[in-house]
Amino acid sequence: MDNKPLYIRIKEEIEQKILSGEMKPGEKLISEPALAKAFEVSRPTLREALKMLQREGTLISKNGVGTYVNERSPFISNPLNKLRSLGEMIKNVGYKESETGVKVYGQDAESDWQEKLQTEGPVVVLERTRTADDQKVAFYYNIFPQHIAGDHFAQGFSGAIFDFLRSKLGIRISYAMTEICAVGTTDKRDLVAADILGSELLLLKQLHYDQDDRPVFYSLDYLKSSTFKLFVRRD
Repeated sequence: MDNKPLYIRIKEEIEQKILSGEMKPGEKLISEPALAKAFEVSRPTLREALKMLQREGTLISKNGVGTYVNERSPFISNPLNKLRSLGEMIKNVGYKESETGVKVYGQDAESDWQEKLQTEGPVVVLERTRTADDQKVAFYYNIFPQHIAGDHFAQGFSGAIFDFLRSKLGIRISYAMTEICAVGTTDKRDLVAADILGSELLLLKQLHYDQDDRPVFYSLDYLKSSTFKLFVRRD
C-alpha cells in the first residue's frame, strides 16, 4: 500500500506526465477545477502539489494568466528525498541527456567498498560522463560486486542504470543512503572528475539497496555545482 500523502502522489503523477511528454514544456495547465476533477482530488490537495512543483521550478505561475510547465530551468534540480537517476533529472527540466566516456572494468574491491557492499570478492566498475544539451554536467562511478554484475556488462552499457538492473538482472532499487561530501585535491578520483567537469563540484556517495535491504551497488556521483540544485523539505 502506498502510504505517501495524496498531494505527493498527485505531484509525482504530474511529474510523470511531464517526463512522458504528455505535458510539454511551455504548456499551460488546464484550470484548477478541471485539473482537480481529472486527478479526482480536492482543490486544496491539488494546490499543495502545484506549490511543491513551483518551488522546485518544474511549474511556473504567471499572475492573472495561469500555471505553465517550465520551459527551461537554469538548474537541474531534485529533492534529496526522491531517488531519481541522473538521466531522469536532466530530462525532467527539458534538457537532452546523453552520455560519453563509458568504461566498464573489473578490479579488486577497496576496503571501503568491501564494507559497504558486504563482499570480499572483486567488483565491476561502470564509469561514465553525463551530458545535458551536450555539456558535461556529471561524472560517476557505479561499483557492483562481481557476483551481482556477472557478465551482464560484457557487451557494454548505455541508458538508465535503474532500468538496466530491473530488465537484465531482475533487481529493483528501493532506496539509497546518500552522503554529501566535499571534493578534495589529493584523491585520484576527485582529480579525474575535476579534469572532466571543472573544480566546482558536489560529490554524492550513494549506497543503493533493493527491496530486501540488500546492498546492490555503490556510486560516486560528481555533479557540477553550478548546474545541479539539490534540496530537501524540512517540517
